[in-house]
This record gives sequence, structure tokens and C-alpha cells, in this order.
Amino acid sequence: MVWHAYLLNPRSFFEDSRRMSTTYCTNLIAIEEMPLTLISSLIDPKTLDPLPASDERQRFFEETTNLPYDMPFITNRSDVFTLDCPFCANTNQLVRWVADGEKGFAQPKFVHTCEICGESFKKSNIGVRRFCEEVTRRRAGDRVFISETFLAPSTGLSAETSAVEIMTKVLKWMDSTYQVLQPIPAGSDVDTEATKLAKGLGYNYLLLSNALHRGARPNITPDPDRPIPRLQRISVAYSHAGLASLDLVGAILRQGSFIQKMAELGWTRPGRFDLVSESAPLVRSIARYHAFLDLMAANKTSFFVPTLDIDLAWHTHQLRAWQYRDDSCRFLQRVPNHDDNVEPLLLSKGYDITAKAWKTRFGVPYSVCGCVPDGDSESLLSRFTSKIIGNSGSSHKRDSSVSSIDSTSSSGHKREKSVTTLEPVVNSRPDLVSTEEDEADASHPSEHNQQFGDPNGRTAFKAAHLREKRSAKCVASAKKGASRDPWRGLQAERNERRKEHKEAFTDPHYGSGAYYPYWGVSVAIPLGFYGGYAVLSVGGCGGGCGSCGGGGGGCGGCGGCGG
Repeated sequence: MVWHAYLLNPRSFFEDSRRMSTTYCTNLIAIEEMPLTLISSLIDPKTLDPLPASDERQRFFEETTNLPYDMPFITNRSDVFTLDCPFCANTNQLVRWVADGEKGFAQPKFVHTCEICGESFKKSNIGVRRFCEEVTRRRAGDRVFISETFLAPSTGLSAETSAVEIMTKVLKWMDSTYQVLQPIPAGSDVDTEATKLAKGLGYNYLLLSNALHRGARPNITPDPDRPIPRLQRISVAYSHAGLASLDLVGAILRQGSFIQKMAELGWTRPGRFDLVSESAPLVRSIARYHAFLDLMAANKTSFFVPTLDIDLAWHTHQLRAWQYRDDSCRFLQRVPNHDDNVEPLLLSKGYDITAKAWKTRFGVPYSVCGCVPDGDSESLLSRFTSKIIGNSGSSHKRDSSVSSIDSTSSSGHKREKSVTTLEPVVNSRPDLVSTEEDEADASHPSEHNQQFGDPNGRTAFKAAHLREKRSAKCVASAKKGASRDPWRGLQAERNERRKEHKEAFTDPHYGSGAYYPYWGVSVAIPLGFYGGYAVLSVGGCGGGCGSCGGGGGGCGGCGGCGG
């Protein structure tokens, strides 16, 4: 699952594998193509449970990783592991996974007092130390590019020349004090110089963020509420422990919410697609993904959001990382990112843009699950003209409503209720949309990448309210215009009839909860959540990543293609 979640952040995975010449980077290159056929051969097709691993496989894993093959399913307060102190670099032997006050390493408020130097440190302190070590190794002559500089933001392609220019710029202020752009002095070493820089930054994430800003934008005062996106991405990459530039724990739990959606569709049920006659939804998901790529090729700067079926195909493509990059470069001239942490209002707006572009390009609706109907594509002038013409010929025009007996009035007479009948839809693209009721939910917007926040906060309430308001308006408009656009009529009808279907982007509790132990699970995890929303009450690193020990929501997603 870790491997899977990492690959579903293709730019981060690729950059992490190429920006330095280290064993970690070399190992990432070795696993950038997930062997899907091999993995499927190790799964029982009747139960979907993993088949028992051979003794040889287990022995190889344990000898290579120094870890037991079978993962622990329960984490106790007595369970500990080793971790180097970012201040003195000595190894601590008694770091707890779970501790009182949620201060264990697997909890949101992690803090540990070094057993050697006595300093208390958080994950963000470890991240700042890692930044200082990378900068210093570059000074020593190693091939190192700091996170979020190696790839061109617009294409996702390697850009070493511009990366050097960007690093020179963002490190300019630190260079004036700590000579970080100069070779390390003769007689000194990487550890000594890295420690000197880390002390100068106070091992503090906020001081690091401000130092990067002062180098890149010396004449602009930093605004924590409106950070410069690329500078924020750089600093967030060093806000947590570990060698990956993204927080893999959060990525895993967010993908968990997507898997839950697949289970709700019944697509993870053993034997679901064994019969060719029942494989239409899966085949259509691939065709829809191809159409989604076509949209991205035609609209190079738009922010597109996939539906569940399209996202499944997209995920599968990304699991073959090198093939994904090669295909994307050939057909799109860039590598779309799969940003799994996007602010709700941005995500819902991106979905609306996608639905409109899809309807315009392919002539059929993007989604028929019962969420907000498409907007009226006919111009106001055209609708007004049609109304005038329709009124003038009303005596000869067949009424689209039928009369039915509704109830008995107080006078004993039967009252008639006007019921609008739906015009039958003409499905010109059955490869891209199905009118079958049992396939409707597959076209629901994919929300697992929604950025987490306080479900009781004003932002969450505002996002849900605006979405519900838009949905009601579009439903009313679609019902009136059903005769002109039967597809919109079908969308409105499903919106009103499928009461159990939750409108996308309106559930403030989607992805909220508490951050639980992840090295073995001792309590239930609210799938799709990571980091808590305690950032407002306990402070945090400012990146909203939940990894500094201060809680927080998502990692300040920077966009991408909304997956």
C-alpha cells in the first residue's frame, strides 16, 4: 500500500528518485514499475486474499529489511523503535509509537526527549535537519537538488539548469549568513556544517520557510495566509520525518478512502468482472480515461477532476511509473500530476469545469450519478427565442406533461396533478456514459484527494453550503429545460429520486477524524484522514501537514489534475 500510494504521486516519486545520488534514490528507480501481473498471481482469485508467501520470499524480505515479514496488527504503548536525534545525531533506542497525550511517533503531537542530549524534538525538527544535510552535501560536491526544484512545474519534466537557478535564488538569504552556496571550508565536514546551518535556522520549520521566502522574494513580506505556492511546496517537503518529499502516511490513508468507494461500488467483490458480459463498466472506465486524457491534451492549463471510474484507470496507469511518464510525454507533452490533497472549493470548481468541457467535447454528460446536473449549454438568447416560438405555437404543440389523479379535494372532487414526463435520452456515446441505474455511482466525482480540515469550521460549512445551493439551482434549471436537453432532465430526476446519494463535496466530515497509530493498527481508522484538525488549537508547522507535532490538515496541495 505504501508503494501504491507513493506511485500515485508521480511527480514526487520521480523527483525523489532522481534528485540525488543516494541508495534511497537508486532503490526508488528499481521499483518504479509495479509488477501488476506478478502481484495478481499472488492473490487468491476466489477470496482476493494474499496467498501465503514462500519461505524463500519471507527470508529474503527479512534479510534485506531487518524487519519481520508479518506486519504487526496491534501497537502497544510498550512498543519502541530507534530514531536519530536531529540535534545531537545520536540514536535514541526508546522512541514510542504510541504515548500519552498523543505524543507517540504514530500520533499527531509527536515529541520525544533525546535520551542523550536531553533536547525535545518533533518531526518538523527532523525535516529541517534533513534539509540542512542535503544543502551541505551539495556544498561538498554531491549531486543534490532540493525537493520541488528538479522538475519544471508546467510539464513535470527534468529541468536541471532551471533547478540550479531556483536553488541559487531561494538559498540567497541563507548564503549571506551561512555561505550555503559556497564549498564547505577545508578541514570541515558535512555533519559539522549541516549542524551549524540547522542551529542557525533553530531547527524550526517556520524559520526555514521565512528564509526561503527572503531569498526568493526579498522585497515582499511573507504572508502565512497566502504563501507563494512553490516556496510552500519546498518547505512542506521538509516538514516531516522520512526521506520521501511527501508524507506517505497521509497519502496511504487518503487512498484508503478511494478503496472504500471501490468496495461500495462492488468492484472489489471476488468474481465481479469474471464474466465478459459483466465487464462493461470496467471497459467503459478505460474508454472514459482515454477521453479524460484527450481533454487534458486539448486544455493544457485546466484543472480537471476525475470521476471514480476514471480515477481507477488513472491509478492503474500510474502504477507503471515509467510507462506513465512516457505515454504522458508523447500524448500530452507533459506529465500530469495526481495531486491527492486539494482544497474543497478548488476541487468542486475543477469538477464543474471538467463536466462542462466533457459535455462540450463529447456531447454526453460527465456524470449521471445524481450529483449536480450540467449547466444549460444553450445561450440565454436562444432560450428566449425558443420560448417565444413555443408560445406562439402552443395551440398546436403537444404538452409534455400528463394528468394524473392526485388526491380528493374538500368538495369531494378529484384533483389533478401535472407530472412532467422525461424525454428519452439518445445515447450517442455508450462507450463514455451508461444510462443503467446500477452503473450510475461509477461516475460519481472522485473526492479522496480532498484536503482535510475542521468539519465544524466555517470553511467546511461554506464549501458545503455553496455546493448545495448550486446543486438546487441546477436541478431547477435542468427540470425546466428537460425537453431541450433530456440528459439534464435525467440528471435532475436522479438527483431528486436518489435521496441516499450524497452530493459530492458537501460532506464536511469526509476525511475528518483523528490521527491513529499506523505501525500496526490498534484502533479503527476513519479512511481518508490524516493529521487531525488541531492546527488551530495547538499550533503547527504552518504547512498544515500534521507532521510537525501540531496537528493540521493536508499538505497545502498545489494543484495538478485533481486526481
